Amino acid sequence: MRRRLSVCLWVVGGLAAAAHPVRAAEALSRSGVVLLQNSTVLEQRVVNIDTMAEYIRAVESAAREAVQASPSKRAVAGFIVVAVRPQQKSRVWLDFDAPLNFQTSWQIVAKVAAISPFEARNGPVVLALKVALWGAGESGRIAPSPAEWKAVTQAAGMQPELDQLIEKVWRD
Repeated sequence: MRRRLSVCLWVVGGLAAAAHPVRAAEALSRSGVVLLQNSTVLEQRVVNIDTMAEYIRAVESAAREAVQASPSKRAVAGFIVVAVRPQQKSRVWLDFDAPLNFQTSWQIVAKVAAISPFEARNGPVVLALKVALWGAGESGRIAPSPAEWKAVTQAAGMQPELDQLIEKVWRD
């Protein structure tokens, strides 16, 4: 009787699984937001935490639209890094575990850069969205290090403080 019951459950379970087709991989999924400054610095620089949260959601949405519009469907994970300066200026860097298609990179940066950022004061606010494209597994890295940042660090021979690093990689 137990054997018959387990076979019956297996068949019913199989039919239930067949009734729910496998979903296609999401264009972009966010596994986290990495705040690259400590809470004391963020409290001094973020004018309104709610508008910062809205901005982060808008960045995610814009990046998703860019990825969906790209012809490349390559599964890859990494970071979308954003710095916001006073006077509502922003800059975007990408740091993925494998190179992105040029068009995908360009579209992500353009769409994210077009978003009006939240208000920052007393220096830049730097954060990163940890994302996966087209069903990629989560990146094993805990923080980003875009190529431009690595070049500045290598030229300096040491890891500069984040504000100094941003000053060197983002000149107006």
